[in-house]
Amino acid sequence: IWNIIQKVVSIYYSCGGLLSSPSGKFQSPFYPRNYPNNANCVWEIEVKSNFHVTLTFRDVQCLSDYVEVYDGPLHTSPLLGKLCSGSFHTYTSSSNLLTVRFYSNSRYTYRGFQAEYYSTPADQSTSKFMFKAETHFSIISFTYSLLLIS
Repeated sequence: IWNIIQKVVSIYYSCGGLLSSPSGKFQSPFYPRNYPNNANCVWEIEVKSNFHVTLTFRDVQCLSDYVEVYDGPLHTSPLLGKLCSGSFHTYTSSSNLLTVRFYSNSRYTYRGFQAEYYSTPADQSTSKFMFKAETHFSIISFTYSLLLIS
């Protein structure tokens, strides 16, 4: 009967969003119960300028599905990691923005994940990202540090 209830309930769920507190927790839909099929959730974690985001996954179980962590906005930033098992995976952003994407296919569902993040002060060479929520476009400015090795 739980499978029938889960299929009905899984039609009505939301996931992802903007997380802007200095620290917090989030999880896959229905965690610690199984997440729904065909989920595509994106969380943008944006902390104050001149801070980094440190993200730790406390529990991950999704096998054929995956969680991706990006160092900045989803479509324009490097992939820091792609994971789906274990615990205590930790990632730190190079700027004040980190993006997490959770994807599930239509075959199997598992427990999913639980994660927590916090912000830490950065030095002056930190990249800064600013977003205007209603347009979903990014304005990006970078400050680089040059290291010469002889």
